[in-house]
Amino acid sequence: MAVLVFCACAEPVRTAGPSPSPVAGGCRTGPPEAAVHNPDRLKVLDRCKHAEGVVVDVALEDDGDYHLWFRPDSGYEYLLNAENHFQAQPAMLAEITPDCPSSTSPPDARSAARCPKSKLPIPVIGRHIAVDGPWVLDTDHGWREIHPVDLIRIT
Repeated sequence: MAVLVFCACAEPVRTAGPSPSPVAGGCRTGPPEAAVHNPDRLKVLDRCKHAEGVVVDVALEDDGDYHLWFRPDSGYEYLLNAENHFQAQPAMLAEITPDCPSSTSPPDARSAARCPKSKLPIPVIGRHIAVDGPWVLDTDHGWREIHPVDLIRIT
């Protein structure tokens, strides 16, 4: 089975065989919340975390983010808290953000939406994904998420 690996900071990498283990350096360097609007709403729990699961919903948000809700694979449930659910089922959120300049964070959602669209691929419902990025607590909603996604593999 071929697996495509996409990084926010590199070209796609093609691999053969089963899904690879997390790529060393799967997260970007620098502040984990760089280029995210209103970064104060996110409490960084770990600057680089890996998670895998099956996509249950994909939504384009007003700020240009793609919300990827996925059912975590066995072994990744510890990333969730009581607020992590989609349609009353345990789920994890991963956010693919627009490619705003990493030197500054957009001041608001409207500004973020004007940044170039992310080059990361957007999976469809039912696909298995592996994501790397900062693991944060979204203090506005109370759930934990990967935000922003730095690397995604769709299998």
